[in-house]
Formats: sequence, C-alpha cells, structure tokens
Amino acid sequence: PISRRVLRILNESFSSGSDETTHAVRSGLNASSAVRVHRSVLEEFVARCLVRAGAAPRHANLVASVLVYADARGIPSHGVNRTDLYANEIEAGVVDGTAVPVVEKTSGCCAVVDGRNALGAVVSDLAMKTAIDLARDQGVGLVACHKSNHFGAAGFWAQRALDEGLMGLSFTNTSPFAVPTGGMTRAVGTNPFCCFAPAEKGSDDPGTKADSFQLDMATTVVPVGKIEVMDRIKKPVPVGWGVDRNGENCSDAEEICKHGGLYPLGGPEETAGYKGYGLGMFVEIFCSILSGAAVGPEVEPWVPSRKGAIRYGHCFIAIDPNRFAPGCSVRLAQYLDTMRSLPRNFD
Repeated sequence: PISRRVLRILNESFSSGSDETTHAVRSGLNASSAVRVHRSVLEEFVARCLVRAGAAPRHANLVASVLVYADARGIPSHGVNRTDLYANEIEAGVVDGTAVPVVEKTSGCCAVVDGRNALGAVVSDLAMKTAIDLARDQGVGLVACHKSNHFGAAGFWAQRALDEGLMGLSFTNTSPFAVPTGGMTRAVGTNPFCCFAPAEKGSDDPGTKADSFQLDMATTVVPVGKIEVMDRIKKPVPVGWGVDRNGENCSDAEEICKHGGLYPLGGPEETAGYKGYGLGMFVEIFCSILSGAAVGPEVEPWVPSRKGAIRYGHCFIAIDPNRFAPGCSVRLAQYLDTMRSLPRNFD
C-alpha cells in the first residue's frame, strides 16, 4: 500500500543521514544517502491521510500541495511532518476539515476573511485570491483573516501573487513559542513574514528573462519546526536558538520544545533580540489586531488536545508594480545582479 511504502521511505530519510550539523534539518537532502520520494506520490499519500481523518477531498489535496511544496524547497520543518498534527486536529474536532471560509467584508482595496475554523491552507487560498483580484482592480489588495489555522510555508502564498506578475506578501501569527527579551515565558509566535517580488531582465540582456526576490522568514531566530526536527533526530541545536524553562541559553532541543522557548530574531538582549521581538509584534498587528483574531499570549497552544479553535490570524498583500514608476521589474533584476556579484568571503 502507498501509505506503508511512503512511511518506510520517510523513516529511512531521517535515519540514513550522518550529518551532525544543523543542516540535518534538511533531512539529508544534501547527503549521498538521501532517500527521495516522487512529489505526486507524497501529495497523494498526505491527501489520503487527511481525507481519512475527516477533511474534504478538495481541501486535503490543497493542503497536501502546500506541505509537499515546503519539502520540495528543502524546508522539512514546514513539510509533511505536519501531516500527523493536521490529521489529529481534524479528528479531535478542533479544526473543521470541511469548512468553507467566506469574505465577510470588503472596502476599497481591503477585505476581511472569516476562516470559519477551516484548514489554514483553505482560508489562505481564498484570501490570496481575493488580494490578487483587488490588486488587479485597485493596484493593491490587503486581506486580513481570522478564525484560521496553520497555513504552511508563507512562501507558498506569496508565490501565488508572483505567478501573476505581482508582489506578494504573506504574514501569520502562531501560538506563542518565543520568549520576549528579558522574559521567562512564551508570549509571541514565530510570526513569519514573506515577500516575493517579480524581476525581469531588460530586452538587451541575453540572460534568463524571469527572476525574483524571495524572502520568507520567521521573526524568531529559527522556526519552531527546526527545533522539532533536531529533537526528532536527537541532535543539539546551537546556543542562541532558544532558552530553557528559566529563560537561559539552551542547546537541548527537547528542553526548548517542551519547557523553554525560542529566542526572537537576534537572540538575547546583548545581540539585539528586542528587534525580533518588535518584528513579531508587528506581524501580530497585521494579522490579528486588524482581523480580530486571537492575539499573542491568548492564542491557544498548537496541540490537538487544546480546548477549541486556535483562531489564528493571517494577512496577505498583493501589489501591482505596474502602478508605480515604469521599469520596476527591470530595476529589481539589476539590483539582484548587483548584490549577487558582490565580493564573497568564501569559495
């Protein structure tokens, strides 16, 4: 059966590599012993798991494509390792695998989406489509969402806008995983933000025509998924990624996951971690304050045993660069070329 075959391959992919560094979070993608699974096989397996748990088939297929996208990009912290948690949430009744979100309000270039506790990818699909439509009409589309769930890798949604020749931005809040600067308890999510922008070579440039700027990052030093992967393969993490239950530097992945928390981007106070703390709050404002979603410490833990809906908030922005000074995409391509050609301190 496909499920047994894929599970065997996934287990082998975590046990076959010998990488002792933090590159192990890539599950051996760069190792000669890496085991690979065809994308369509993996998507089918994930979708079948979610349907069996109670998701609508169309929703399950979308979620599967989002999770496999992350693995295909070399980001297993946001990939199919989330399938088990998604399925458990649906079976526990804390996520509605058949719910259909709605646009509950529009005004000019802005809109609000009620996720109705649907799978986060389903909510995000509607929201980014709405943002793209608004950008086509208004030049900019900004859509905030509430009553949603985990939406996968932020880059998947920004790519949707990029595919339409637009700039795409995506943000989400999460359950608290970060310990604020100087604190001891989790109070801020990993709260990622993402920006993809199209670039195009000029007509006199013989190189590849299409290019893009792509930034997808957590506002913590690392996303929690990286700590979880390191815990799963029983490897320590670098000092500066997280803290223990007392708020002190910690390299024990299990301690960080179960009792401590992540550092905001920048690490401890002496290396300006308060900047990452502020960026996490910035994302919270766009995702939750604007939409009416759960905010900061009030967000439920991301576990199937929680009391009810987690009420995540997202924000999606699409921008039509053609509404601004002519030649935006060409200028961006030139800028990217300039930055890529700077002198390096490595071979």
